[in-house]
Amino acid sequence: MIKLIFFIREVLSGPKESDGPSRWFNKHGELQAKGSYKGGKQHGPWEVYHETGHLAFKGTFKDGERDGPWELYYEDGRVKIKGNSREGRPDGRFERYYDNGQLWERQTYKDGEPEGPFEKFYESGRLCTKGHYKDGKPDGFWEYYYVSGKLKRRGGFKDRERDGLWEYFDENGQLKNSRSF
Repeated sequence: MIKLIFFIREVLSGPKESDGPSRWFNKHGELQAKGSYKGGKQHGPWEVYHETGHLAFKGTFKDGERDGPWELYYEDGRVKIKGNSREGRPDGRFERYYDNGQLWERQTYKDGEPEGPFEKFYESGRLCTKGHYKDGKPDGFWEYYYVSGKLKRRGGFKDRERDGLWEYFDENGQLKNSRSF
């Protein structure tokens, strides 16, 4: 995986004076990447492949920055991350997945900052955390769960700080403590 990351960086940095379509091949003559440059920067759709031949990255660039939908993949071809970027910054819905295919995290971004609903899941698929972001900070009501699915704690945030009543539960769902902030 580390080799792939360095390869992706090398390919996406591109030749300084390059324009037009470009293809990269490994030592066995197999396609490793394809895309286009404009003014020496990635521009348009790009695909990068793992040594296994499965897709590693697929996305669109504009003037060297990710712009539009993109996806990263595990070596076996399963989706690792799906997202959207605008001018190189996260913008819109992002989803991250465990290598078993289960959803790990769902987050919304606006202009590069977390904004809106947030959900995190255990590898089993059960909900771990649910909350909301505003201006890049946790805001509003949040809930945290045990692996069993029982509520662990809940409370509010305001400007990244805990705010109001927070309740803490044991693994049987019984309230064990509460505290005001």
